[in-house]
Amino acid sequence: MKSKTEAAVNSMIRRLIVGLLSVLPLTACLERPMNLDVAVYNYWPRAIYDVAVNGQYAGGAFMAYEPGNAGGKIVCCVKVKPGSISIEYSLGGPQGAPRLGERIHATAVLQELPGDSKVLTVHVYPNATAIAEASKEYVDERPEPEGKKQ
Repeated sequence: MKSKTEAAVNSMIRRLIVGLLSVLPLTACLERPMNLDVAVYNYWPRAIYDVAVNGQYAGGAFMAYEPGNAGGKIVCCVKVKPGSISIEYSLGGPQGAPRLGERIHATAVLQELPGDSKVLTVHVYPNATAIAEASKEYVDERPEPEGKKQ
């Protein structure tokens, strides 16, 4: 026959297991990929083109940055999930411009993917960095990465 202590511990373990099993499906939903519109904000002082997000086409050309006009537009749709997001694009510019046509590879981290997300906003910076964020609505431009000066 089991002691009262053993019975209490076993009961507590069963409750813990049931509680964990009930939370796991919710966690799995958050990790599921979602199809989102993509808004790309280009902060380079020149155009970029042939943008890809996670290897998926995300737009042909984004004009050079000017305050209040981040050279952005919206493209439908790319599949994303929280975690690392790869962004690739080619540098545009006038004939003879340095690095013209060079393919730039940047990585951003998508911290969260709320269930009501509709837009993936990708901010592309001249120091070959990027920021990605998912939201229900379109976000404002961010000329400087948070905590980083260009």
